[in-house]
Amino acid sequence: MKKALASVLAALSISAFAAWDRVASLQVADVAAQGEAAAKVGQMVGNPLAAASLAAALAGMPTVTFFGPAREKATMLVPFYLDMKAVAKNPQDAIDDMKVSVLYPVSISKEEFIKRHEGAVEKEGAVVVKGDLSGEDKDEEKTYVVFSKDGKWAGASDDPERAKLALADVKLAEKALKGEVVRLRVNPKAVKALAAAVKDVPGMTATNMEMINALKAFSLGLRVSDRGIDLNGSITFAEGTEYAKCGLKPLGADPLAFAGKGAFSATAEAEDCGNYGRMTDKKWADILALVKKHGGFDLSQFLARSKDGSAERYVFDIAAVIKTVTENPESFGKFDFEKFSADAEKLEETEKFTAKAPACANAGVIKGFESQWTVAERFAATVPEAAAKKPFYVTFGSISSVVKAIVPHLLALVPEEQRAAIKPVADTFAVETKTGIAAMMWRAKAEDPMRFMMRISADEIRGIGGIINAAMSMGALGGMGGGEDGDCGDEDGSDDGDDED
Repeated sequence: MKKALASVLAALSISAFAAWDRVASLQVADVAAQGEAAAKVGQMVGNPLAAASLAAALAGMPTVTFFGPAREKATMLVPFYLDMKAVAKNPQDAIDDMKVSVLYPVSISKEEFIKRHEGAVEKEGAVVVKGDLSGEDKDEEKTYVVFSKDGKWAGASDDPERAKLALADVKLAEKALKGEVVRLRVNPKAVKALAAAVKDVPGMTATNMEMINALKAFSLGLRVSDRGIDLNGSITFAEGTEYAKCGLKPLGADPLAFAGKGAFSATAEAEDCGNYGRMTDKKWADILALVKKHGGFDLSQFLARSKDGSAERYVFDIAAVIKTVTENPESFGKFDFEKFSADAEKLEETEKFTAKAPACANAGVIKGFESQWTVAERFAATVPEAAAKKPFYVTFGSISSVVKAIVPHLLALVPEEQRAAIKPVADTFAVETKTGIAAMMWRAKAEDPMRFMMRISADEIRGIGGIINAAMSMGALGGMGGGEDGDCGDEDGSDDGDDED
């Protein structure tokens, strides 16, 4: 009788002092899908061994060790909980006390699970396991595991009530990921808590606070395919807010045509997408003045701005930057970025945010460099899905173009006797690819959330991998000269350090 009464009192105390609500969730694909994604990334970066190591790490994750193998093609869900009563009193403390559970698609029975964990016992509907999900702190921590009636799912947490709460999200865990490896979903309760927590944070601007208050929910997913690595998501703003009015008018045909072949990056935004972040002649003059104030140099010597109708071009003079740095290494050393950022942020606070704004576009150019392809061609090659959408925002950028443009300037700084050895290695990664990094935003209907997609193309990833490999090769070439009088490092020529993972 006493035990029963104690259980009732415990349940009452939990319900009285903690109103746990799921505010977010992380859905994770099965191990096979994760391994396939890891293999693709390994192929892209040109390092299959790294992919194999990652796949082995995925197979040995704490959740697999704890629950056993998951059911094939079933996803795991990690719900996040906040005590909403505590949020009302002290939002920051409540966020710091956020709790997590795990909803796992088990492939073994409850009885097999109990046998898997030494000392595990079933008590009041939950299996009590010593230690946390990673198997640590067995003397102090406990994990409560509750199985669904059909035995297909197990909810786990450091609290029996939250373990049961996890089972309420089976339908969410059964949602199709559509090729994604993970999917994060954040609901309005989380946004409400965030808004309450950051409203008094130093540096929080009125514009940023207005945007957070207008935000209702968002989601973000990661997908790996033969085309590259994608981030897909959606943003929902509260109806009636200025932010909800943005993105209702799509761009016209070929919005990046203005950039031609001369740009390594370009962006185009349709009419009525908001006035925040728009450059004006006055703002540009203010930025130049701030750079002079906090950095002590004239930015216009290295970055020139020009306009052609609604489109702007920013031309970077890499040769001028390198010349200045080599002649005066301290040229940019005094730049106070923190103070510059604080003052630059104030420039955005001069006018209230409104959705009403003209269409705009801009492009980034490196002086003296021209690509093999137009930006419009490269965007279309990177995200061919854009042809079926009506985006209100598109952008493209290429790291490979920047590298190809900069390498000749850097090689010119290398002593002539070393240049012949380094140039072939540099040429292997200074190769421009047609695809790059691209993103778009669109709304299928006015009442729909804003959807976005960003892709780092497989070729761009291969290029980055090539840069890393080439840098390592050049480092090895630099070390081949040895020390003075042919010294190769340690006196005995040995290396008694452990290999890095």
